Order: sequence, then structure tokens, then C-alpha cells
Amino acid sequence: MILLSCGKLPFPFQMFTPRALKIAAIVAMILSAVGLLLSLLLIGKSGTFIMGLFSWGLLLWASYIGFQLSSYKLYEDEYKKIAYRIYAIIAAFIAFLCFGLITGLVLAVVLLSSLWGLKKNYDEWTNSQPAEGSEIDAL
Repeated sequence: MILLSCGKLPFPFQMFTPRALKIAAIVAMILSAVGLLLSLLLIGKSGTFIMGLFSWGLLLWASYIGFQLSSYKLYEDEYKKIAYRIYAIIAAFIAFLCFGLITGLVLAVVLLSSLWGLKKNYDEWTNSQPAEGSEIDAL
């Protein structure tokens, strides 16, 4: 209760702050790289792990895009959209590790395309906004 009375919540309750997203994105990148390496090691046992290799590569890329997005200045709702996708990547690794599931290609493509779409929209929006100093120079 002392933490709540100070106005600061402990870390698990601050899951949607830029700092927490950066940490989660780094964890997701590390876990995706581990999943990629595990798929490489298991490629000799079965040919189906090639799809896992491709999926983990896409999830690694999605984690990197999530890391980039965590440094953008966004509204809290936008950070939540990014956070859910980053946490889904971490959950995919836990499912792979605990249950032996190979992350589906569909999940990897959906997460990558949604994060890439968010990044593209934010980049286009910030590029279409005039710079603060350019208005002053025009006067």
C-alpha cells in the first residue's frame, strides 16, 4: 500500500510506458534470437523446423520494429497497441519452450505486419507535420 500512496506503481503495473516497452522489446529480441538458434539446431532432425526458422526471423524483425516504436512520442493508447504485440512475441516464445510448439507463420506475419503498419503510419504522420521552427522562419 505504501507504493500506491506515493503515486508510483511498481513495475508490473507500468507495462505500457516507453521504458517498459523498450525493456520488453529487448527481451522479445533476445527470446526471438534464442528461438531462431533453437530452430537452427533442430533443423537436422526434421524439415518442419525450416518454417520455425522463418517464423522466428520474422518475430525478431517485429521485435526490432517494436523497439523502434517504443522511442516514439505517442499517446498511452498507442503504447498499449505496441505493448500487446511485443508481449505476444514473448508469449509465443514461452509457448514454444513449454509446449514445443513452433510459432506459426501466420502469427509471425500478423505481428510483423501490424507493427510495421503502426510504424509506417507514425512515420508518415510525423513527416506530414511541419517542424516547429519552420513556421517561425516562414514569418
